Amino acid sequence: MHRIAWIVIAAAVGSVAAADWPQFRGGPALSHAAQSAAPLAWSNEARVAWRTALPGSGWSQPIVSGDRIFVTAAVSPSNTRPSGMMGGVMSFTTWGMGSAPSEPIEWRVLCLDLPDGRIRWSRSVANARPKYGKHASNTFATETPCATPDTVFAFFGATGTLVALDHDGTERWRRELGPQPTTNQFGTGSSPLLHVDAAGTARLFLQLYNEENDALVCLDATTGNHIWRAAGPKGTSWATPIVWSNAGVPEVISAGQGRVTAYAIDTGAERWRFGGIDTSFACSLVADADGVYFGTSSPGSKAPAYAIAPGCSGDLTLVKGQSEGGHVRWSKTKCGAGMPSPVVVGEHLYFLDKLAVCCDKRTGVEHYRKRLPGGHTAVGSPLVVGDRIYLVNERGTTTVLRKPARRPRRNLLGHARHRRRRPPDPLHRRALLHSLTG
Repeated sequence: MHRIAWIVIAAAVGSVAAADWPQFRGGPALSHAAQSAAPLAWSNEARVAWRTALPGSGWSQPIVSGDRIFVTAAVSPSNTRPSGMMGGVMSFTTWGMGSAPSEPIEWRVLCLDLPDGRIRWSRSVANARPKYGKHASNTFATETPCATPDTVFAFFGATGTLVALDHDGTERWRRELGPQPTTNQFGTGSSPLLHVDAAGTARLFLQLYNEENDALVCLDATTGNHIWRAAGPKGTSWATPIVWSNAGVPEVISAGQGRVTAYAIDTGAERWRFGGIDTSFACSLVADADGVYFGTSSPGSKAPAYAIAPGCSGDLTLVKGQSEGGHVRWSKTKCGAGMPSPVVVGEHLYFLDKLAVCCDKRTGVEHYRKRLPGGHTAVGSPLVVGDRIYLVNERGTTTVLRKPARRPRRNLLGHARHRRRRPPDPLHRRALLHSLTG
């Protein structure tokens, strides 16, 4: 859910090279970067290719398409900022119910040049006073945009505005889906999911799970026309859907209040569901060819985690007292994380917040459980580069994990500290290559 800054790292020859990162968590690889290596240490000066000041605030992830970076921002007259650097999500001072701001917000989409960080254009796509408030550590631009080679799509849940712009900033179409009321006015965070099939058909999926309605909608990415809508019981979720090939059949999977549901991509027909989860999702799911894995946590929950095997269909919900059965490979408690989405690296599944919990993805057997250095909670989605996992907390401290080898309990590498200097004014934010949300 929360935006964490990743530095644009220059190659040894002084140039920047990167594969496209076209949507939240990069696309089908789900948080795996194309690079095979990244540094274990950096500073505000060393290994920084460029730095660009941006307006407003936003936890949304910058995305990369070709030689362009796209990022969203919420700009207010008072230049308010989230409380990530001072308190953040776990501070008692941020646990109250949010309230609607008294001033208008301008929502922008910006395009930057990848090699040098130059701002090519900035477009205002909405300007209004939000109907609902947000959590003190959230922003009004938390949803990550997504892009094809010629179009960028941005969604702002506070107004329900979904807009498609070409790569020069000209509007192609827009849809107004209405403001999204969330639990305790914590604000929104579910990003649009872009899927392009083998025939080249591009679809957008939006998870509109809130306190008044519950719908997963599918739109034609070229025209914005409605294709299908799958409704369910209301309840807020901040997760972003994923696409999974279930034994060769593509599905879109969404995580809502107390449940996970898979739908046929073409029709929206329900293919399987899993219920009985004791809380909602602020993090998203992860999947590979061997299964779907998910876990979640919130105050008062048992922090459950689950693994689903391919070939599943129908209602997979476990009977009370069961921990596995059918296509549910395993389940366990005291494992799921609050906001960082889980990641799979080889045979290992990671859940990360204050702790790093590493399990065998097939059996659920725990390899290790270690407290992350620094005593702070990680809230951004991890980035996997080679056999290492980069995880950043709200204070700008990076922890680097390496997947277990022969002795899994000795693989916590420690942390490479990158203490971000407090910006000189509220308008300053770094434009960075990979900024992850969970």
